[in-house]
Amino acid sequence: MRIHADGIWTGDRRHPWRRAVDTADTRVRHLHDDASGADIHFSGGWILPGLIDAHLHLTLGSLSLTRLDLAGTTSRTDFMERIAQRHALLPSGQWLEAFGWDESLWGGDQPDASWLETAENRPAVAWRCDQHVALCNRAALAELDLSRAIAGGTVVRGAEGQPTGLLLEQAAWRLLIPRIPSPPIDVQRRALQQGCRHLLSLGVTAVGAMEYLQQVEELIDPLRNDAALGVRVAVTVLDRTSPLPFDRARRIARSESLRVIGFKSFADGTLGAATAAMIEPYENAAGSGSLVEHALEGTLEAWMREVLAADFSPSVHAIGDRALAETLACAERCDPQRRVRLEHAQTVDPPSRRRFGGRRVSMQPLHKFGDASVALERLGARRMNRVFRFRDFLEAGACLALGSDWPIVSASPIEGMRCAITGITRSGALQGTDQSLTPTEAIDGYTIDAARCLENWDGIGTLARGSHADMVVLDRNPLACDWLRAPPRVICTLVDGHIVHDARTRVGS
Repeated sequence: MRIHADGIWTGDRRHPWRRAVDTADTRVRHLHDDASGADIHFSGGWILPGLIDAHLHLTLGSLSLTRLDLAGTTSRTDFMERIAQRHALLPSGQWLEAFGWDESLWGGDQPDASWLETAENRPAVAWRCDQHVALCNRAALAELDLSRAIAGGTVVRGAEGQPTGLLLEQAAWRLLIPRIPSPPIDVQRRALQQGCRHLLSLGVTAVGAMEYLQQVEELIDPLRNDAALGVRVAVTVLDRTSPLPFDRARRIARSESLRVIGFKSFADGTLGAATAAMIEPYENAAGSGSLVEHALEGTLEAWMREVLAADFSPSVHAIGDRALAETLACAERCDPQRRVRLEHAQTVDPPSRRRFGGRRVSMQPLHKFGDASVALERLGARRMNRVFRFRDFLEAGACLALGSDWPIVSASPIEGMRCAITGITRSGALQGTDQSLTPTEAIDGYTIDAARCLENWDGIGTLARGSHADMVVLDRNPLACDWLRAPPRVICTLVDGHIVHDARTRVGS
């Protein structure tokens, strides 16, 4: 099949643009400029390789499409009304799960269990937008053993010692998550297929997914060859208890659509929750955050060595400058091949920037979009030279992969590129523009460099002879458009040379 467009971005610096691509048997056969005999003409269309989201949560994001979204809630009244509306729709006995609230949108007051009173006696939990803080009502708290001390986690208590309903970090993950009933497998599989269709509509054809191994075994692996899935998945395993399940991970047969590439640990929390581990104290919150898991226990380097010895890639969540510095130091001692992935890397101590050469840094531009004002409040103007240093990492020689962390923020790579290129933030202000990327660099972050970061995933991220015929068609030239006022729009997405999303079919409907 021959596909023609106004421009086709190859990812090859020597021949960056072509006008036509020939495909055969799901692969690219030839790139050239001859439009004659084309089977598909995208007049006015500009093609990029299928976009890669280097860091998201595929099953969690897919299930979020079925849950109550509290993003944009601006008051307690609004919050409680949304909870009441969802409560009225749910069958008796089912937990109410919500996500996405952000206290900065209503003035900074922390919610408590009373904000969930409109769920009545139904167990209800509402996750903060960063998924590192959970708000529980009294019915949900009654299901938990709050007497347990959890290292790296906090059960927030009031003046009289009673739980307020807020659980931070490991307290939420270890006490709450195991108690929330999982939906039936068939419901989860349908949600996964819906989530993949959503990603394809955004031009995403491959992802680096952070998943629990049981989810991979029960949900993703059985659907890997299902045409309704469509998205290629490189899994980083979230299971963190010893012994690590290397043998189970190896039993997930490697294919063109699914592979297990690594294991993940957390070094700290988030700026929004004031739990990211900082070198200096926060400006508007107590303390300087905290290390968690292996970083807290002093076993992070040993964990990295164990994962590398099993021939997997270690991936470490590190947002605070202290957490990132300690993670980098461990990697320098045990990872000469530079396979460790530094996830988020939102703040970096200036003297350490030059040490990131050849390192894999995975960042999410839309975190900057939402967290820019939070970072300023948490860290103060003096430390803003440490925040979201996209360009500094590139200039140090790092492999900078871009993604979303969906469902924490939107999975749209176009929105992510817009933020990375312009510095636009939620308030509409431009911040940290000295760190902005060029359109070419942003595209690289969602294509070539994302593939490199995901264990040099061959066949994706570029359009060249033998690569997968995965493409996204945009309605304007991404190198010449006004990214601030008129960013490109996804017209079509192709996987293996076949159209799997077509926005043109909905025009006028």
